[in-house]
Amino acid sequence: MTSLARPVAIAGVGYSELTRRGEPNPNSLALTAAKAALVDAGLSAQDVDGIFEYKFGPESPGAQDMARLLGIADLAAFADIFPMNPSGLAGPLAGVMAVASGVCETVLTFRCLTRAAGHQGGVVSGPETVPGRDQFLTPYGYLGGILVNLALKKQRWMAEYGRSEADFGHIAVNARRWSALNPRAVLRDEVTMADYLSSRMVVDPLRVLDCDYPVNGAVASVITTAERARDLRQPAVLVDAMTYATGRGADWVFDVDFLYGGAFECADRLWQRSSVTLADVDVAQLYDGFTPVTVAWIEALGACGRGEFGDWVGDGHRLGPGGDFPLNTAGGQLAEGRLHGIGFLNEAVLQLRGQCDQRQVADARVAVVASGLYPQCGAMVLTAAT
Repeated sequence: MTSLARPVAIAGVGYSELTRRGEPNPNSLALTAAKAALVDAGLSAQDVDGIFEYKFGPESPGAQDMARLLGIADLAAFADIFPMNPSGLAGPLAGVMAVASGVCETVLTFRCLTRAAGHQGGVVSGPETVPGRDQFLTPYGYLGGILVNLALKKQRWMAEYGRSEADFGHIAVNARRWSALNPRAVLRDEVTMADYLSSRMVVDPLRVLDCDYPVNGAVASVITTAERARDLRQPAVLVDAMTYATGRGADWVFDVDFLYGGAFECADRLWQRSSVTLADVDVAQLYDGFTPVTVAWIEALGACGRGEFGDWVGDGHRLGPGGDFPLNTAGGQLAEGRLHGIGFLNEAVLQLRGQCDQRQVADARVAVVASGLYPQCGAMVLTAAT
């Protein structure tokens, strides 16, 4: 069963090397990941008739650039998807729709990031005059920066539900438990709750261990019909359901639901369209650009109620190896490295194929992937083909 017009599968996944230092060429990074995904699927560049990628700017080649790099003669559909979308998962979401609708037969989607391109946050000088709605935000230090926004959301969640920072610390500690088992991860040393609580403040109360880890790297996926995927190199992983959501208000600051944005609407729509429920999920890959986002997704998906994450998570071990809610099993963006949404998708695919070696979740058959945050949410449910 699927809510899509025709069944769709993720047929290939690929990565470049992930590095912290140096200034590698974005074209080289993206091409390496794209070729690896095609090889993984057992396809050639000439099989690709659609390319979708998510970008901020010069950190990534465009879809047409990738077509030229791969020597693809023509594309039936393509898009460079810019920031206001469910982060890097925007590319795969568009690719699934293109294949499901029949516009494309095989889609390549990728995300490339480089540290040299920026987009990592920083200190800026405030303007002398501020017009419009920003006049109500600037006195609080908010100049459109995501770090300040997430700090406010973290503070609001703790104040509204009477909780402490330790709740968020469980997300950071868990990331390192998994990344220690992932040879590709850039941060593999485990951390303790004490390490988290003593880590440097970025924007009070947002700590450095609340934030994803910038890297140079690229990640790619190949999407095709379920029928075709069954004849390819890897076990087919099916897209059971997908959706987007903005929430009422669709705004980072003045949203109707400041703490969750569209996460609850996204999760509700996802489960309505899916043939499974959260109880069937074996592994969860949930956006962790910042720990408050992950907490919001866990509550929205129905693992616990609003504000109940702290009681639900307990000592945090349920999220880790051997736990009953395996979360971000590659280490996520907090530890594997900041790959945006496609990194979560690829890890879900590898888990459902049973190809994750030491970090493999036993008998994983269903995965949920959620990406983006607040007014730009997206999610998928994936199942292993029977």
